[in-house]
Amino acid sequence: MPRNKVKLALIENESDRKVSYKKREKGFFKKAHKLRTLCDAEIAAVIDSPYNNEPTVFPNYDVAINTFVKF
Repeated sequence: MPRNKVKLALIENESDRKVSYKKREKGFFKKAHKLRTLCDAEIAAVIDSPYNNEPTVFPNYDVAINTFVKF
């Protein structure tokens, strides 16, 4: 049985929108971790959101800076 088409629209309720965002962010970082593990690739992800004061960095800030930024 095929899935129904999802209508994309803004989630009006602020708390529901934040919960949905956090779930998607967690899923994104999980996928990045799987890709890093399965492909033995160096991956860095930075997500800036209106819900956090600082950007979220994958795998973590120190590793990302030491691995990807060479001075």
